[in-house]
Amino acid sequence: MKRHVSFIHTSPAAIPPLADYYHLYAQDLEITNLLDDGILRCFARQMESAAETRFSELLCVARDAYNSELALVTCSAVSRSVMRRLADATGLPIVKIDDALAHQAVTTGSKLGVLVTFPPTQAVTAKLLRDTAADNGVEVDLTFRVLPEAYEALLAGQAERHDELMMNAVRELAEKPLDAIVFAQVSMARLLPKLPHLPMPVLSSLPASLSAIRQALPAIASR
Repeated sequence: MKRHVSFIHTSPAAIPPLADYYHLYAQDLEITNLLDDGILRCFARQMESAAETRFSELLCVARDAYNSELALVTCSAVSRSVMRRLADATGLPIVKIDDALAHQAVTTGSKLGVLVTFPPTQAVTAKLLRDTAADNGVEVDLTFRVLPEAYEALLAGQAERHDELMMNAVRELAEKPLDAIVFAQVSMARLLPKLPHLPMPVLSSLPASLSAIRQALPAIASR
């Protein structure tokens, strides 16, 4: 019997890599995708309260209309505090796509290169990585590369331009003395099959998010 999970998206670019990955590795999950790309405009305009309200509405739909046992929020710009309030308000267990990625990153090494294409994600990702490092008793040194032009290209249907910009940034970071490179957004996962051999691992939220969902679902069933 399949377990019902909803994915809450703020970018259409997040759906294809997740759909492909979960189709291959999570056929035991029944996944419903809910998308509102207007939420990103709220974050860009620093309207976090409006974004939180819309997330809450989507989560209630996932819970009531689709009988989802759990929701995966695929937007990296959502803070931990907002996630906690959403879980409390909706009563629905929620997994943030990059929480498990952050744990993997800080336990891989202290010097991390982080690629971001949606600028409001930078501050949230930096806080997440530093808070996760503190939770694990370590410190991290973060080197960011922010490429808004790559995200704009992807949304405009210029996937090759997005990939070119991203690959150039990956090569630049690979020349630095880093322990790992972190893809801060799931939309970047499309690059994973194209990466050349690098002296450090490149970490993506795809496998980490599935592991987090699998850990959460048995706990829900046992309540």
